[in-house]
Amino acid sequence: MSEQSQTTEGIYGHEVLRILADHQGAMPVEALRTAAAETFGPGAVFCNCHGDSFDFDGLLAFLASRGKLVVQGGVAALGWVPGCEGH
Repeated sequence: MSEQSQTTEGIYGHEVLRILADHQGAMPVEALRTAAAETFGPGAVFCNCHGDSFDFDGLLAFLASRGKLVVQGGVAALGWVPGCEGH
């Protein structure tokens, strides 16, 4: 099996929530995208605790659907549901 076809572990979504928390709980989505790419690499694959994989936009949609963040007017902010405790 080549290196490209091997499965790599994703970055847990709570790591992106941590970036938001480090920026006082809110930042423009594009700034968050840039921060995530700088932190995890431009092709990072994100995941949740159940093993589902997402690209950046899919992760934001997933986290928003769970109340963990809110995206409004191009700004992402921490939601009303706390993130998981981490791994």
